Amino acid sequence: MTPGYLTQCKCLRCKEMYYQPLGAEEDMYSGGAYWCNKTHEGFGPDGQPAGRQECDETRDCYQR
Repeated sequence: MTPGYLTQCKCLRCKEMYYQPLGAEEDMYSGGAYWCNKTHEGFGPDGQPAGRQECDETRDCYQR
C-alpha cells in the first residue's frame, strides 16, 4: 500500500455503488448518503459517522 493512502472500509455503502460500474468516477449528482453495512445506519459501530472520507484504516471498526 502506498504511504499516506487510506482505503475505505469494505462495510461502507452508498446507493451509487448499486448502479455505477466499479471504478467509475464519482457522480456529480450523487446524494452523498453513506451507511455502514454492520449497523445499517449513517454511523459505524464506533458511533462515528459513515462516509467516504471517514471510513478508513484509522478507525477501530475498519475491515479491509
